[in-house]
Amino acid sequence: MQIRSIEAFPIRLPLKQVLTLSRGVSRTIEEGKQIVLVKITGEDGTVGWGEAGPSRRWSAETIHSAYTTIVHYLTPVLIGRDAFDLAGAHRAMDKELAPGLDPGQPVAKAAIDLALHDLIGKSLGIPLQSYFGNKSADRVRLAYLVSAPGPDETRAVVERGLAEGYRDFKVKVGSNLETDIANLEVTMELAGEGGKVWPDANQGYTLAEALRAARAFDAMGVEIFEQPVPMNDIYGMKKLLSATSMTIALDEATMGLPFVIELLRREAIEGVVIKVNKCGGLYYARQLCDLAKNAGMVLIGSGLMDAPIGFAASVHLFAAYGITFPVDLNGPQHIAENYLAEPLPIELPYAMVPDAPGHGCVIDEDKVARYRLDLG
Repeated sequence: MQIRSIEAFPIRLPLKQVLTLSRGVSRTIEEGKQIVLVKITGEDGTVGWGEAGPSRRWSAETIHSAYTTIVHYLTPVLIGRDAFDLAGAHRAMDKELAPGLDPGQPVAKAAIDLALHDLIGKSLGIPLQSYFGNKSADRVRLAYLVSAPGPDETRAVVERGLAEGYRDFKVKVGSNLETDIANLEVTMELAGEGGKVWPDANQGYTLAEALRAARAFDAMGVEIFEQPVPMNDIYGMKKLLSATSMTIALDEATMGLPFVIELLRREAIEGVVIKVNKCGGLYYARQLCDLAKNAGMVLIGSGLMDAPIGFAASVHLFAAYGITFPVDLNGPQHIAENYLAEPLPIELPYAMVPDAPGHGCVIDEDKVARYRLDLG
């Protein structure tokens, strides 16, 4: 089936709370959750939907760059191509926008990738997990994200998460070590013995700070320490691996296969955080999952405050690969309204794998029009 048309719709979804990284607020309430929805129509009229949800304080892409990339660079090289040829589509996109350490504008490419996967699933009449050929689980366990300036605020956030039905918590750290330790202690106390709690520094620590943090977190019984140092600090990553019994899980450092392979060669990696958006979509995310599992690395699931399409696609992927550690898909925690005609199957603390063809999201195009964003 040939690709007949590709349409892009920039939209803004309202937020109910903000997320703060070590670099600052990820998105303000006024900005909202800004995404580019992509609608790909095949020659027989089958439609697939994807989305790009960049986070400018997490990586370099923005809503403007994603939109112009999709409209002016990716669409022209894909029209008329075989929609089922995912490898060919990615070769065409990578030829147009060259990969480096990452897949080259991966968030924008992910929108195309997700729409093609959705179109293929609908054309075949099967959910994505069935298309992957691996039904390891029918659900994933969701974690609640904690980003708070101090222990009192942390306590309020964790209590809210517990009241909503969550049992596991990822705590944003990397700004002030003493505060980070206090926030983690409060979270672990409230989560109790059955809850998983782990810190994510988003590259916020120097090596010296990360080593101090690792000693403190290790003594508290933490299992996972996420991206403590900058993604290019291979020496620091190796140093941390030898200094702690925790799994050092790399996120920003694992955007693309070439760099992950290099980290493996240098024995500087043991845990991989999978984000569908950062990999350029499901096509590359699956390759990264396969590489990690075959190399004996720990797989951790995460997202970029994904709206429903990215959320659902991630649930299909993480369940297919049998990820049992709680996954940080925090879109429902932060996004107040969305573009769906029907809600996704979520029974906290679990997100169920949608059983409809494709990624399982039913799009309300009236809502898409209502949330339309003028990029000026």
